[in-house]
Amino acid sequence: MTVMAIKWRNQEVRSYNGLMCSNGDIYEVHETWMARVHEKQEPGGWLNVAILAQEELYGGQYIVKCGEAMEHGSIGVVVLESLQNHEPVWTFVSDQSNPFDQITIKGGWVVVLSTSGAVLRFGAPMRGARLLLPSTSIHDTNDGRL
Repeated sequence: MTVMAIKWRNQEVRSYNGLMCSNGDIYEVHETWMARVHEKQEPGGWLNVAILAQEELYGGQYIVKCGEAMEHGSIGVVVLESLQNHEPVWTFVSDQSNPFDQITIKGGWVVVLSTSGAVLRFGAPMRGARLLLPSTSIHDTNDGRL
């Protein structure tokens, strides 16, 4: 059993802004791409997670759980767990999303929504993950209105 699996039994995930796999692989997830991080990194401490929603996927093979880090409510967390051994396949942490609290499945994609409008979209177990953050254009425009 991995350290990640042991910690997950207490609903803890690594405090790393990105996607961490149970095999040790780390990925950066952005709006238009997902890239494996090749340089060695220390992922940081552990975050306690409050689960706000969960959904079984693909006929009982996986379950996706989402919520927030209890230390900071502005940190969103998504975990893909194997239903065979109840260990995480991967965990995703975003300090830009706010809590993730809704899960939908559309056309083979899992869409996890946050309270701020951020969206994590992926195909299980880990295909094409994308993080879409809400537009900040209301703050970026300068059209003379307040």
